[in-house]
Amino acid sequence: MKNTLFLFFTITLLFGCNPTDATKEQTVVKKDTVKEEAPKDTIPEVVATPTFNTNNQFNNITAVLSGYKGKANSLNYLFDTVIWDAHSKFIDSSWSRLERKRLKAMKDWGREEFKDASAKTNIVFYPFSGPDYLTANAFFPNADKYIMLGLEPVGKLPELDKFKRGEPSEYSTDFKKSLGDIFDKSYFITRKMQSDFQAQKVNGLLPILAFFIQRTGNEILDIKYLVRYEQDSISEVAYDFKSADKKPFGVRVDFLQEGKQKSVYYFKYDVSNKNFNDTTVFRKYISDNTQGAITYIKSASYLLHAGFMSNMRTLILNNSSSVIQDDTGIPYKFFEEGGKFETKLYGQYTRPVEDFPYLSLQKPLQEAFHKDSLNVKKLPFHLGYHWGSKKDVIIFAKKK
Repeated sequence: MKNTLFLFFTITLLFGCNPTDATKEQTVVKKDTVKEEAPKDTIPEVVATPTFNTNNQFNNITAVLSGYKGKANSLNYLFDTVIWDAHSKFIDSSWSRLERKRLKAMKDWGREEFKDASAKTNIVFYPFSGPDYLTANAFFPNADKYIMLGLEPVGKLPELDKFKRGEPSEYSTDFKKSLGDIFDKSYFITRKMQSDFQAQKVNGLLPILAFFIQRTGNEILDIKYLVRYEQDSISEVAYDFKSADKKPFGVRVDFLQEGKQKSVYYFKYDVSNKNFNDTTVFRKYISDNTQGAITYIKSASYLLHAGFMSNMRTLILNNSSSVIQDDTGIPYKFFEEGGKFETKLYGQYTRPVEDFPYLSLQKPLQEAFHKDSLNVKKLPFHLGYHWGSKKDVIIFAKKK
């Protein structure tokens, strides 16, 4: 009996729990001669598609400012008024002219010339930007995070449904006025922004920033403010944040681009050495969040030429995978020093505009243009301070 049981368990272990399997003829085959099929009862894995709420106060308000009739949801009724109907027509015509005269050429050219740089990072750092998300998006549309700096106040979106008689006309006029320089000259004039972005007019640059984000084909999902607690930390707070002693110095705008959530950060901060050094939490914050970024600089008042901006200049040179700028950015000699960058030049170099009479030609940059004159490509658009003479320059410095 013991021998019989031993034989039974041996067969069971060899051929499975079903005794009848032991009677089947066993055929040994090579695995690569048999096409394996998935079990018929396998249920495909379902990946949840993220849902985004675009019917929110931020997106709706910005839709009115952007002149998007029918896209403002609960605020669509505003377009039935003479003021917002006229506002919509003005924005549409101005934007069409901008696309035709400059924006399309910038997109087509920049996205081709900078595609390799863009493939290496999803972060764009744009110091001295003001609210100019427009240019950053034109050149670098695939970034997931844009970090922008300026001296203009953050502000708030207008509460359009609470406007009193006469206020819609005033606001629309001031809003369109604040867009004038970027439409005509491709940059914001700092002294004008300090006047235009006052609370009694367009409250800060947030309305213009949101306008550019939406008008370039995106939808706004959420807005949060950023608050600095002395030199200890930086925290995000809700849009309706209220504090007697804390005022937001930054803003984060989350938006939807082709089904993907992205973010723009803007900070009002003086980045001269006195306020931007190893003792300041903002220096560490910017350094941590711009590692490997593309740094873009345009119409920057030649601030990075000055000694009091050396900390920001050093951070950019250390952190950036590429620096793309006009001649108002980092002096060209710094890209030559140490052999860390290879450069490519575009356009035509000329002396700084008359607003900066104390500056002269950068000799290293002038010599580089002369040396490589046969390979310097022309720009198919005009961008920056030389909008009058059409003598624009772009320096593309790529870290080796």
